[in-house]
Amino acid sequence: MMHRSPLIAAACAVMMAFSFAFAGCGTKKEETPPPSVHYGVADLETLVKAHPKYSEYFKLETEYNHMLEQYQTERNKLIESSSKQKQIAAALADTSRRVDAQNELQAKVKAKEDELNDGLQKLYGDIEKKHTTKAGTMNLETLTPEERVKMANLQMKLTVLGVTGEEKEQVKDELHRLMDLRTSREKADMGGWTEEEVKQMTDAKAKAQAELEDYSNSAAEEIKNNLSQETEADISAEEADFAETHKEWDANWQAKIDDKQKQMAALKKEIMADIEQEAARVASEKNLDMIFSKYKANINADDVTGDLVNRIVNIRK
Repeated sequence: MMHRSPLIAAACAVMMAFSFAFAGCGTKKEETPPPSVHYGVADLETLVKAHPKYSEYFKLETEYNHMLEQYQTERNKLIESSSKQKQIAAALADTSRRVDAQNELQAKVKAKEDELNDGLQKLYGDIEKKHTTKAGTMNLETLTPEERVKMANLQMKLTVLGVTGEEKEQVKDELHRLMDLRTSREKADMGGWTEEEVKQMTDAKAKAQAELEDYSNSAAEEIKNNLSQETEADISAEEADFAETHKEWDANWQAKIDDKQKQMAALKKEIMADIEQEAARVASEKNLDMIFSKYKANINADDVTGDLVNRIVNIRK
């Protein structure tokens, strides 16, 4: 991505670091020079602006900055338009994913509950056989289909959607109410059983309940992570889609911007060559060993900015 340059940055910032080859211009080292060495100093920004072609360069730079602004403005409009369309599609997709996630969680928990109930039913049957000639049946399907759906929705809100604050406490209370209701509705007839057998069945049910809750939480967390990954994939896909669908548009803009940069670079090089040449002449006429654009305070240097300006303004375009 390109960045906008300050007004003189495209030319003067580079020029200020330039060292003239002929008697030239540079940055002095820390040591104090011998008295026999003579230096000059010139304000490079003033010299650049004095060049007859600076107005041409300034025009190119203005066009370049305007081009960058126009490119960014148009790109932002395209992204905004595309984003609105993507948001609508994403909202629909997100709703669909949440419904699918809810159904998936409900199905997984139901399958696990059936598996645990089968084990409890077998244990109940084994114990009941000791007391009757015909094994009894333990009613383990204690919640209605509507209550099951409600419990799945509450688990989704608590674990997948991540509700907070007062709403979170309300969800937890309602979820615990349904769990207690499921326990209270168990109609297993344990009449005639020994205390040890009753404890065995009660402990088994408590263990199965804890295992079901752990499984429900882990399944919800897995679904939550999957939803998060799908959302991230959607965002990456949108960025890739925008880059792909606007490849030609972006390439055309890049070509125009690159062309303008090349024009600026060529003109900057020409201006610097002229300044370097005139600096060499002034240094020769004034017997200067070096002309600096920057210099240390402990260096005695003659300001030759005016002399160079008088020469530069008369350069023919």
